[in-house]
Amino acid sequence: MIVELLDRKKVQYTDCQVVKGLHGHDRRTEEWFYRESKRYFDNHFHQVFFDDDRRQEIFQTAFVKLWLEMENGRIKVIDDQMCRQQQNGEWRVMTCSLNTFLMAFARTEHRELVRRLKEDGYPELEDTVNHSQQPIAMAGDEDPEDLKNRIVDECISQLSPRCADILTMFYYQQMTLDQIMEQRPENTSKNGLKTAKNKCMNTLRERVVAEFRKLNLKA
Repeated sequence: MIVELLDRKKVQYTDCQVVKGLHGHDRRTEEWFYRESKRYFDNHFHQVFFDDDRRQEIFQTAFVKLWLEMENGRIKVIDDQMCRQQQNGEWRVMTCSLNTFLMAFARTEHRELVRRLKEDGYPELEDTVNHSQQPIAMAGDEDPEDLKNRIVDECISQLSPRCADILTMFYYQQMTLDQIMEQRPENTSKNGLKTAKNKCMNTLRERVVAEFRKLNLKA
């Protein structure tokens, strides 16, 4: 663990360097990119999952899709800018990071996994509203600020997948509404997306405040 932290501080790559390194089959870049992608995924993917194996399945599938985008030349560096080839063959400068693409693929895989499990009749896939009744336990020696952050994360995970996606992209990944619409083609109206974001935020705020009150925490 300590060695990994030290290595992470010693070597950092920009997205352009990662793309160039992967095209050149640079082993050090490949290993760093996989490790950093896994770390980012674990820190930012706040969906409800049933076991570590399925969570790992989501990451591996999303990572392979992103890797193939670069390996097959659909993402490359042109004039020191990351560009992605469109369906019509045109090259366009990317307005988001590789991590954003990773999380977009991960959300798609999450929805597909949920759909498959529902079809197979898994009882644990009831509406996420049911999960809101699960109490959030407090560890005896947990720092109050850490506890507050954990409560927020867990409350996000208890939202519907649509709300969790929108709030994660807007607040955690700091994406604009336009960027979110690019990743969520089902949101065709910017005003509609803004309204949905506000409603999801109000729902989240109510849940967080309720959990804070249960544990005598100040909002």
